[in-house]
Amino acid sequence: MLFNCFSQTGFLGNFVLMKRRILIAPDKFKGTATAVQVADALETAILRHCVQREKEHLELVKLPLADGGDGSLSMLERALSQRGANPERIEVETFDALMRPLRAPLLLCGDTAFIEMAQVCGLAQIEPELRNPEKTTTFGLGVLRRKAVELGVRRIVRGIGGSATNDGGAGMLCREPGREVTDEDLAWVDEHIRGRIEIQVACDVRNPLLGIDGATMVFGPQKGADAAMLERLERRMEAFASRIGLDPLLPGGGAAGGVGATLHARYGAQLIPGWELFGEWVDLEAQIAAADAVITGEGRFDAQSLSGKLIDGIARLCRQHRKPLFVVCGRCTVPWKVWRKSGITDIYPLQEIEPNPGKCYHGTRTLLAGNGVRIAGCDEAGRGCLAGPVFAAAVILPDGFYHPLLNDSKQLSERDRDELRAVIEREAVAWSVVAVDAAEIDRINILNASITGMQRALDGLSVRPNLVLVDGNRFRPYTGSDGVRIPAHCVIHGDASSAAIAAASVLAKTHRDEYMRKLAAEYPQYGWERNMAYPTAEHREAIRQYGITPYHRRSYKLD
Repeated sequence: MLFNCFSQTGFLGNFVLMKRRILIAPDKFKGTATAVQVADALETAILRHCVQREKEHLELVKLPLADGGDGSLSMLERALSQRGANPERIEVETFDALMRPLRAPLLLCGDTAFIEMAQVCGLAQIEPELRNPEKTTTFGLGVLRRKAVELGVRRIVRGIGGSATNDGGAGMLCREPGREVTDEDLAWVDEHIRGRIEIQVACDVRNPLLGIDGATMVFGPQKGADAAMLERLERRMEAFASRIGLDPLLPGGGAAGGVGATLHARYGAQLIPGWELFGEWVDLEAQIAAADAVITGEGRFDAQSLSGKLIDGIARLCRQHRKPLFVVCGRCTVPWKVWRKSGITDIYPLQEIEPNPGKCYHGTRTLLAGNGVRIAGCDEAGRGCLAGPVFAAAVILPDGFYHPLLNDSKQLSERDRDELRAVIEREAVAWSVVAVDAAEIDRINILNASITGMQRALDGLSVRPNLVLVDGNRFRPYTGSDGVRIPAHCVIHGDASSAAIAAASVLAKTHRDEYMRKLAAEYPQYGWERNMAYPTAEHREAIRQYGITPYHRRSYKLD
């Protein structure tokens, strides 16, 4: 997606000047892209839109993540395989949440078994019209548990996100389907599991078992419960908790429709934040500590994202190790003051690029990879000069644009800049250059003049961009001629990392130099054809000898 481009340019602008290690550690975009697909797409976008000669300075490390929900087992299997741990996946005959037969995976590594609840009684496996938490059961999860015990494991790690159930784990306790939990069932757990097998649970919520914030009231509606059913489910859960001794206020006890509380009370399980549990297996903290910047992401970034879930965990580690963190998401509903306070450097919502929810959802992978996204790069030239206008440019490059010379204009020779200018003006999808004269600079100051110039350059583009990337750290919200705001992100040192910004810097610089040479013919004593009106010793000496011209910026210190 375009988000890839943002994150790419957003972080590249700050971190590509030297050899830099960028950690790409996203979660899945639920329903549209796995964590592996997201990481691959972000890598593609970064490399596609990066200044060519900066690519050799980048080390992109992909670490797809999960927090116990859909895709956790596959993520862990991939990570363990990459580390040479040789995990073994076996298929177990069991049942889904509606007691329909299915084969579900059990991942073995040494004396540890990994179980993903979403793959045995997950919500995604149940057709929307059949979702009914009064009928769904965790019995199939218990079948996987018993198989792990038969295999002689010493530890079971469970990811319990994405469930379709609200039975408090009652079905999981039963050794026979379709009946209530018996004392014999509880005794079997006590004999074969509790105190004998270590149970760790990846739990990404802190909700208790009962009450307004509990399993039923918070998660029941998404599993198919209406208002009347919620009341019945809550009463059923209260009775079940009382009978087998569950703590109704245990943080995380409401996870997976009460499975968290049962695993803790009856199995002696540890409830661990999913990002922390799985992060240990993939050395997440060490990876963050070794990186210069981190990119993560998920489909919807909302209040829950900063309440113990994956992005919250990554943000904590980035704060601890003082690493910039960039978040790519489909949609963001968190106010910027909140996410900035959490330590996130910037957020790039895909829906900023594609406002149509349906198109954004179905085009997630395309947008993440930056395919077909019209990025306008903006830059200015002449901000520090004593005379003449500040020139601003906006450029939209075509997909796949490549030129070996393209770089920050300040790093190029005059000959290379002139060669690039011809190429950019010929091949760009659209480009625009404007000048803000000295009088206006004196009236509104150079910062505002630079921003105004770049916005006027954007106004002059013949093609509307989806995204604006601006060199520097200051800009104002930009609205196109159609009255729709176009998302704009500032990129520090963007002219050395983003191809679109680098192209804009070349046009701004060459157009201004051309203009100053013309002025030099009118005022030859200042040497503007050489110094371009920058505050060189030659220029200042000429001011002392000949005074100032109508083109000098009177708000600057000129003597």
